[in-house]
Amino acid sequence: MSGAPDDSGDLIELSIPVRADLVVLARLTAATVASRAGFGVEDIEDLRLAVEELCLSLVQNNESGRLHLTYLREDDVIQISCAFEREADQHSDGVSTSDDDDLSLRILDALVDEHGRDVRDGQLCAWLRKRRARVRNDG
Repeated sequence: MSGAPDDSGDLIELSIPVRADLVVLARLTAATVASRAGFGVEDIEDLRLAVEELCLSLVQNNESGRLHLTYLREDDVIQISCAFEREADQHSDGVSTSDDDDLSLRILDALVDEHGRDVRDGQLCAWLRKRRARVRNDG
């Protein structure tokens, strides 16, 4: 195994308990993947903020469980998906449509190229996609 990143892409999976102090792991992983993909400092910071918003947007007040994140880097695109697995004794009425959700959507609109939500295997999921900015060569 070589220490240098290759151009074929990376797939990273991360599973963390729903705790505010552990969301930093999701942010750090996003920054590491983006750095390896050649993203600039501003785009890395945007992606870090977007991942935090993505995680928090799935969890309602006082819910507990696990966040399952998948980071996929292919060429100049990073796709991150996050699924929220509630603890067995908790139930939800489905996807909420609160003002907080509207704010989350607007924040993600500003930070990433594409994002969305769906339900997979009974779990609420959210995803985002960010492309590396092309560097213009004027010379």
